[in-house]
Amino acid sequence: MTHINYWIIGTLVLSIISPVFYTKSMLAGKTKPHKVTRSIVWLASIAGVLGVVHSTNVSGIIFAGIFFARASYLLVMSYIYGVGGASRLDKLCLGMGVLAVVAYAVTGSGLLAVSFGIMADLIGYIPTFVKTWHHPKSEDPLFFGIESLATLLAIFAIGQLRVDTLFPIYFMLCGGTILFLIYRKQLTSRLGRSAYPKDVPQ
Repeated sequence: MTHINYWIIGTLVLSIISPVFYTKSMLAGKTKPHKVTRSIVWLASIAGVLGVVHSTNVSGIIFAGIFFARASYLLVMSYIYGVGGASRLDKLCLGMGVLAVVAYAVTGSGLLAVSFGIMADLIGYIPTFVKTWHHPKSEDPLFFGIESLATLLAIFAIGQLRVDTLFPIYFMLCGGTILFLIYRKQLTSRLGRSAYPKDVPQ
């Protein structure tokens, strides 16, 4: 078994484990996923699967399959336990995200297609970014931490800088952004305290 198989297995295991913790948090009433984000991510996952149907890249196919399965499950859960979908921002992001997904599917493959795919996902995550900024406890840090680690392993699985590496890199950065938004108040508080030595009056 080669190293790339180990990376793929690691990605698969973590990608299966992460929704378990997310589900537990949702059932506990803590995490409230955004419906618009999960809708656009689901549409992007379909386009992603269609884009690798004829690919010979095994790791890319596995990643797309995991992405679709996870996105489908989280979409259903978001409509049961999630929030959002009615505001002007939500509707604007949904419309723009759908257009970007369509452009992603039409362009087929290559850098342009991946760019549209990332654009669609990023637009879809805007409502979640806004929600998490105002309500940090509405998202589960463990889920996004595991997701970021899973995509890092996916990058190692691909093993080289190619067009299909851009998606995992984006997902890792996106997960890191959510983690920052969740902990930003604690981080800024600590940075504020460290700026003043204990023996200097503030």
